[in-house]
Amino acid sequence: MTDVVRMPEHQASFFDAPVFSEGFRVFFPLTALYALFSIAMWGLVLADVLPVPFDADPLLFHQYEMFFGLFAGAMAGFLTTAVPSWSNTPKIAGAELAGLGALWLAGRVAFWTLDIFPSAIVFGIQALFPAALLVVVLPRLLRAKMRHLMWPVLMLCVAQLVCFWEYTELGVLNQGLAIAEGAFVLMVLTALAPVSMVIVNDALSTREDGAVFILRPPMRRAALFCISAFTLAKVLGVSDALQGWLALASACAVLNILQDWHQAGSLRTPFAKTLYLVYWFFGVGFALEAGGLLGVLSAGSYVSGQHMIFIGGLSLATFMVLTIAGLRHAGYSLQLPKVLGLAILSLIGACLVRSLGPLLVPDLDVMQIAWSLFALAFGLYLIHFLPIVFRENVDA
Repeated sequence: MTDVVRMPEHQASFFDAPVFSEGFRVFFPLTALYALFSIAMWGLVLADVLPVPFDADPLLFHQYEMFFGLFAGAMAGFLTTAVPSWSNTPKIAGAELAGLGALWLAGRVAFWTLDIFPSAIVFGIQALFPAALLVVVLPRLLRAKMRHLMWPVLMLCVAQLVCFWEYTELGVLNQGLAIAEGAFVLMVLTALAPVSMVIVNDALSTREDGAVFILRPPMRRAALFCISAFTLAKVLGVSDALQGWLALASACAVLNILQDWHQAGSLRTPFAKTLYLVYWFFGVGFALEAGGLLGVLSAGSYVSGQHMIFIGGLSLATFMVLTIAGLRHAGYSLQLPKVLGLAILSLIGACLVRSLGPLLVPDLDVMQIAWSLFALAFGLYLIHFLPIVFRENVDA
């Protein structure tokens, strides 16, 4: 009797691999890898080791790729992982997730060919990713009644279009970058709300009185309003004085959110301490910008404030989302591994050196120190997380 060979009902495909099972597995390591690559490239360019790849201010293009490359990748990983859970919809996985990752990679490759191909083609390729991300997550956000997360993604699409117009018509990147900065600050402050609830309540779990951490929405909305007004003022190019007062209002509004954090035991864990510090970096960063715009502090204070917001606010918040969401969704408990603790300290050091170093020690060349610490942080992240994203969840 001839044996009958039975084919499996479902033939595993390339897209069934664990790495394509959730958004964080694709976008978090890509974000960390690109952080290493981009900071190394720009460090060499700004140190005159490599030639400037574009006929424009390299600092502006450094900011551009931090926004549309690094931060956009992290945002995509967060949204594609968290939104399906919040909306009780199927996971964004398989070929759909791989396609989003491919669009993000195509945009990064296109960026580095800006001096080779027409800008319309380059910016057109880059615009595909935020547009596709919006198409994928928008129905889920509407279902979960979380429209507030939709607006930063829309702002990012607008920023991409404005950058294209500015570069082709004026050869600069000013208003588009201002919109992108505002979009990511709003996204981070919005996304930190549910993340902070989980982290701080975990820190409070040892209290016997059943204390609960609840963020009051009016305080966060006031901060979002002030930051939106400051962003609009920068885009419209209003007077430095008005921008300065709006920056100061943004600083006060962000720090006002921390009133909800002041409970005994709320900062017991390193996760809670770091997220608390993110708000301080945002607040002090806006205050430094205000001091520079109003002439109360030196002109360099504005640049220092920008770097405190970019590194201490946006980059550190991004790193914490990569860490917390990565651990939780891979099935691990909220225990900070030592290697990631060292990475967090390294990123904090990069922020302090780059933002406060030029103000406190003007003769010190802080660039290489800051870049090295920044690269070390994301390098350590990759060492810990790369093995995780290629295997099944530990609780699967």
